Amino acid sequence: MVLGVLLLLTVAISIAGIIQRNHVNIGLVVLNYALLVDAIVVVVIGTYVWWSTLQEGVNFHKLWLSASTNSRIVLQDQVSLPFFSLI
Repeated sequence: MVLGVLLLLTVAISIAGIIQRNHVNIGLVVLNYALLVDAIVVVVIGTYVWWSTLQEGVNFHKLWLSASTNSRIVLQDQVSLPFFSLI
């Protein structure tokens, strides 16, 4: 949500920077800083999402190893891949 608002704000800054008079460049300078902030926020949020998905896989693996054989078979039977059903 924060990233979406930040990117929409950057779009507004870019429009305001472009419609300025020819000798006024402060809008474009502000736009450059806004783009730098956008890039930093995208990297931070992207890293957080990536790390949380890695942790989810680790947590699932721990649960999978602790599950009984019957539970694993039931779960595997519920998931069917169309490619493998053709073979």
